[in-house]
Amino acid sequence: MSRSKGVLYLTDNQLPDKLWKLCQNTLIDAIGKLELVSSSREPIDFGTNVVTDLPRGYECYFKQILKGLETLTSDLVFIAEHDVLYPPEHFDFTPPDDSIYYDVNWWKVHDDGVAVSWEAEQVSGICAPRGVLLEWYRNKVETFNKDNFDRKFEPLSGEGSKQWKAPLPHIDIRHGRNLTYNKKKLEHFRKKETAVNFQSTTIDQIPGWSLSVTDIY
Repeated sequence: MSRSKGVLYLTDNQLPDKLWKLCQNTLIDAIGKLELVSSSREPIDFGTNVVTDLPRGYECYFKQILKGLETLTSDLVFIAEHDVLYPPEHFDFTPPDDSIYYDVNWWKVHDDGVAVSWEAEQVSGICAPRGVLLEWYRNKVETFNKDNFDRKFEPLSGEGSKQWKAPLPHIDIRHGRNLTYNKKKLEHFRKKETAVNFQSTTIDQIPGWSLSVTDIY
């Protein structure tokens, strides 16, 4: 039996307008008729919208994801972050089992044109059964303590998660308001062994995309 697919779009409502519109338009073109739920801190007109009215931060982030998962009806969920450009090929993937899968074909781009990549599991690359994600995020919200946060963002990463690579990469855009730290060089990694297959190029050389700095910033 085939399983239905849906997309959970996450935003904190604090992206520059140009970048916000570019990522939203690209996502709409990429997902076609898949179910779309947007989870935001303020109301937006984008798919089925749910709002988490809390200060920006990690607790709000986890609660936004949980609320979006509870609203979706699809069997399989792709998590799409507001500052990422996705190709249609990313959403062609269908997990062969009930594991949490991470698309590790991605690049991070910066406003100076530098683009870097390494094989790491990121929330923006998740595709997994909705029920599996619900269980993990419900526990995360129930046990979250801002004074003792373990900085574990990726569900079951390294604990039974699996990976795939879409034919074309998705692009994580760094813009100064990201929740995670910017790493542009190997020396920025506390544990360099985690920078698996580290690569560096420029934005205009990312495979499958025709982008320049001025397209984004």
